[in-house]
Amino acid sequence: MVERAMPVAEVMTRKVITAKRSTTLKELMEIFHRFTFHTLPVVDKESKVIGLVALEDVLKIFQPHPSNILDMLDRIPFLDEYDNRSLWDIDIPPEMGILCVVEDLMNMNVVTINDEASTVEARSLMKLHRLKRIPVVDKENCLLGIISLFDIIMAVFKQKGIL
Repeated sequence: MVERAMPVAEVMTRKVITAKRSTTLKELMEIFHRFTFHTLPVVDKESKVIGLVALEDVLKIFQPHPSNILDMLDRIPFLDEYDNRSLWDIDIPPEMGILCVVEDLMNMNVVTINDEASTVEARSLMKLHRLKRIPVVDKENCLLGIISLFDIIMAVFKQKGIL
């Protein structure tokens, strides 16, 4: 049996839950609560991918310093936990749920892949950028689906007769 790399279009998930720039923190957390994944593509009115938002991005808004500063401070051996505040100790006003929107949180440096690419290319991108899922777009950058590491593993297992 000759094995082949499958096109991303055959493996990707087509029904994708997305967020908009204007999605509130409260709405975002409700989506995360409802589903088992915690990373969403952010799309504009034309369904063009403009960012990604993840649960980790929500946690970053409660950090006293940007993540690059936190990484640097973690590498200094004589500094103990310089900021050991618990999320429970931070004063978070209830208004934060509607005042904070996805645009405030999202990562605009998004790695995407075309639906005509192969699953091998998708896996290489995932390894290179340390990702577990990548939005799949057309030539105009409109969202067509999302491919995850799980999707690729399932495709390989089916191809090899394991499933």
